[in-house]
Amino acid sequence: MISRQELEQKNKWWKEPKYQIKESVWPKRELFQVITDNLSHTLMLNIVGLRRVGKSTILRQLINKLLQDKVNPENIFYYLFDYSSQIKTPVFLDEVLSVYFNEILRQNYLDLQEKIYIILDEIQYIENWQSILKKYYDLSGKMIKFIVTGSQSVLLKGKYRESLAGRIFDYYLPPLSFREFLIINKETIEQPEKFDLFNLKNDYSNLYRYNVYAQNELITLSREYLITGQFPESRQIGSSENRHEYIMEAVIGKVLEDCIHIFNINKTEDFKLVTYQLLNNIGSIFEVTNIGREIAIVRPTLDKYIEYLKESYIIEILYKYHKSLIKGGKITKKLYTPCVNFTCAINHYKESHINEVPEAFGKIVENIIYNVLSLKYKEKTLINNISFYRQRNKEIDFLICKNQKILPIEVKFTNTINLKNLKVLTDYVAHKKLEYGVVISKNELDRKKINGQTIYYIPYYLVLLMI
Repeated sequence: MISRQELEQKNKWWKEPKYQIKESVWPKRELFQVITDNLSHTLMLNIVGLRRVGKSTILRQLINKLLQDKVNPENIFYYLFDYSSQIKTPVFLDEVLSVYFNEILRQNYLDLQEKIYIILDEIQYIENWQSILKKYYDLSGKMIKFIVTGSQSVLLKGKYRESLAGRIFDYYLPPLSFREFLIINKETIEQPEKFDLFNLKNDYSNLYRYNVYAQNELITLSREYLITGQFPESRQIGSSENRHEYIMEAVIGKVLEDCIHIFNINKTEDFKLVTYQLLNNIGSIFEVTNIGREIAIVRPTLDKYIEYLKESYIIEILYKYHKSLIKGGKITKKLYTPCVNFTCAINHYKESHINEVPEAFGKIVENIIYNVLSLKYKEKTLINNISFYRQRNKEIDFLICKNQKILPIEVKFTNTINLKNLKVLTDYVAHKKLEYGVVISKNELDRKKINGQTIYYIPYYLVLLMI
């Protein structure tokens, strides 16, 4: 039975009017402002994303804002369902909420006269949590503002679609963007205005001036970001070896443990092997049958493992461009991860390896460019608006569709770019009668005429600043 004292221990602002929430002075992620802008409406808010990206920090910062806004401290309730508790029944959640209303507020949730903020962290550890929240939400006359977080989107999205339809709004908190990495680590380098690859005719001159000023520092900082910098705590940990260990244990390891417990995976070593195999093949054409053959796992099991990893924000799939959305989902696909630090940690890459083994980092840079493009341009209603082009042995890394315009993008992370390797890109620009194409380069910024077509060269570290 949960006691009043246990709840008070987790909500010290109830008893200590001047209680200081330490996270309140930490730099804020961009999503913080989005969430605060949506505190006034009645819908539940659902924040999902990887472990250690800052979901709990946002919640603590939200609590501080509510206290600053003079919300009654007892009307703000926080509870963390931690990993050690494993999976709990809905009865446990109902019990927690009942103790809060009966012993802290001393009133029935049916009779609320003031708005109550209930903040539930890592709710994936509660089975069928949505049925309990739905009951309180509906019967309280929408006087309860629920804010929940979790690390398993299959539990936070798929299962509540029907029961919480029209009652909840989703927010995805990705790993740190490059801009957030600079801010959180208090780098003083000036950041440019966010730009759009579809507007390079107007943005190019500003990018050129900024690159002259900031290139050397951005190259150095972007290397750290690629290797270990996508988590808020990384720089505090010390050496790259310690950061890799942190990523392997506190993020990948915990996510895999969650999956094993939540989805009752029996062959745990096979599941881990599949994960590492996929993370070592980012940016590659993805054939489920071939991977299953390599690691001796039958297709139905492998399909389930891949789905678990997608729903846990470990991998993502990009499809080949096709005019038919239905056919597009069934044809050639490529594999990416939302966090390239995973691949770097598995391989123990250091920043020096970027020059020593550039062939490995070509795929890592291609992956981080995919992440930026996905966050910048992906639309839920347009499944095919980010894809890749492939006809026989001809390939273009990305095709972005926006407002009925197409932009082909090729990633070339090499010291020198052979113009022969851009023929597929320039032929595509010519055939589609496009205004220009884009090459994401290692460090070259230029605007060129190649095979009669306009091609912009944009360094990868500038592309990171688009979001």
